[in-house]
Amino acid sequence: MRTVWIALGLLILILLASSGLYWYTSMLYRQLQDSLDRLYKAVETESWSQADREVRGLEEIWARADDAWTPIMDHRQVDLLDESLTRVFTLVELRQKEELLLQLAVSRRLARRLKDMEVPGIGNIF
Repeated sequence: MRTVWIALGLLILILLASSGLYWYTSMLYRQLQDSLDRLYKAVETESWSQADREVRGLEEIWARADDAWTPIMDHRQVDLLDESLTRVFTLVELRQKEELLLQLAVSRRLARRLKDMEVPGIGNIF
């Protein structure tokens, strides 16, 4: 009977840890997408001072997300998003609106794909 309680306790602990990790990654994803959306709007209106502020915030969010996602998610997808965001940061400095808007769209798509791959579901298991 004691073994059953230990196994049940471990199962509950694993479920709680998984739920907490899923919640945290979802929160980081929302912050990342919101920051990318704000940056996109700032660039569209050519508000470069606002874009500079948004990039600084995006760099902080990405640093936290990268630290959290790298150990648990597909490294190739995380690396692709990292490369895309690096291009975004550089294009803001260069003030290249058209290329920057394109790269922001790519970054948003990569982040969405990364998040969708981590949602628990039958399609992700098999």
